[in-house]
Amino acid sequence: MLILFCRVLLSIAGLLLFFLFDQLSANECLKLSALLAAFLLGVGGVLQAWRGNAGAGAINVLVRVVVPVFYLDAAVKGFLRGYFGMRPNPNAVLQAMFATDQAETGEFFLHNGAALAQAAAWFVLVTAAVLLGDRYLQRWQAARGHAAPGWPQKGFAVFMAVFLVSLHVNTTMRRENPALFWPLRYQQYSAQLDAMKSMQHALTAAMAAPRDWHVRYAGEDARTVILVIGESTNRASMSLYGYPRATTPQLDAMRAKLLVFNDVISPASSTVESMMTMLTPADIGNPDAWMAKPNLLMLAEAAGYKTFWVSNQTRNDGWIGLLAGQADESDFINYGTGRGENNFDGNLFQPFAHALRDAAPKKLIVVHLLGAHPSYDMRYPSRFAHFDRAHDAVSAQMASQGRSSWIRNQRDEYDNAIRYGDYVLGTLIGMADKAKAGRAASLLFVSDHGQEVGYSRNHAGHSASDKSGYEIPMLIWNNQQTPQSAAARAALESRPYQTDKLDATVLGLLKIETRYYAAQDDILSSAFRPVQRFMNGLQYQRGAALAR
Repeated sequence: MLILFCRVLLSIAGLLLFFLFDQLSANECLKLSALLAAFLLGVGGVLQAWRGNAGAGAINVLVRVVVPVFYLDAAVKGFLRGYFGMRPNPNAVLQAMFATDQAETGEFFLHNGAALAQAAAWFVLVTAAVLLGDRYLQRWQAARGHAAPGWPQKGFAVFMAVFLVSLHVNTTMRRENPALFWPLRYQQYSAQLDAMKSMQHALTAAMAAPRDWHVRYAGEDARTVILVIGESTNRASMSLYGYPRATTPQLDAMRAKLLVFNDVISPASSTVESMMTMLTPADIGNPDAWMAKPNLLMLAEAAGYKTFWVSNQTRNDGWIGLLAGQADESDFINYGTGRGENNFDGNLFQPFAHALRDAAPKKLIVVHLLGAHPSYDMRYPSRFAHFDRAHDAVSAQMASQGRSSWIRNQRDEYDNAIRYGDYVLGTLIGMADKAKAGRAASLLFVSDHGQEVGYSRNHAGHSASDKSGYEIPMLIWNNQQTPQSAAARAALESRPYQTDKLDATVLGLLKIETRYYAAQDDILSSAFRPVQRFMNGLQYQRGAALAR
């Protein structure tokens, strides 16, 4: 039994290595260590106590199978923590992991090859070192020989076996078992998706009699509101916000016609989690409110709007697909593999023009872009490769900050994608201005979340642990904009905002009065009141470092 204890301690030492090098949190390390110890001492102890020498071979197999499974789990969690800034529990990570396709998965592996190789190296090195040490312990045991286990050893083995079972009675510990972790997470994801479908069907049915919503349209006879949702766009890479590279020449040229908000953050660092609050009454404090209250499309339709959803993302994209399906007309131009496809956002111009030409007097048009989603070089035609291998102030600053050549190249590609996005957005505004001359029209552009592309560290992609994952652009164009003084305009554009309250601002643009409209959450309203903002559960303060 002494040798088994030593083998268990050696196995736990491997988990401690993952913890010491920030691959596991302290909480995860403790739980996995308890499960691993209980498994080896319980199952292994019973085998040794009742089968003696005959059980030694079975224990060896047990160690060689169970220990690598625990280490693989730790390596995967370490990679996901680095990539998402969180462990794979939140809905955002579940959606990203399970609502994907073969091509997007291939793109993910290509884009994150270095980080995946690092995680694989951790797994291989730690596993090899521990199994090598375990082989030495086996030889030591064979050289020493051992006495037949007595009743104290048998009693301890039974106790540990019972302890192992009791650990799995606890829901939290059961979910930490690497053999159960991913199946349970997928079950959780499937249950959430089923619940979404059920609740959305119930809300859609309620559209037949939405009298308790107290919806009233208080605008002009004809009005068009366009909501353009960008993807993975960080305002730090936009010259509109002072970035040294000329990444937004079209928006820069029409600056006087825009309200450009300079202190806006997203509620999450991933698409689904952000949009579930942007387009519904849900917010950070009440994330399930979308299940009991109508979303923007429902309220717009109840007020007499015809709704359109024009998208360059995949139609069957979980919750977003369910929401888009409620529009009167939806057009998904990406017939490939969604974010894993290099279908350019400019291909949305034709269906957008169709929506603008529609004869309905009141229209809400939602345009969902692919924007600057990784891989960045798939988001723009070659003629927009303005910053490839650029030698300028940005590249010099990144080099001085110790950013790797790969990250600097990623920034170049990301800035190319931002410049193409400027072309797309500028064209959409021009089309709306031309089509709705003399009739009320507004366009609000906002990104779902940002990206970390070497702003804070050597990382390119989504991040819940960096401000760059949240700090986004938001701007409004209005063809009937009321003149304002420079001071009033500057004060309005500096209002602090988080887009889990975006539905209030869009309802204001739609001129819809309803019990679900909160003027204090409408950034354009005179009744607007700022509230405390949060990023990954931490209070956000502009300019201050985000705690990790």
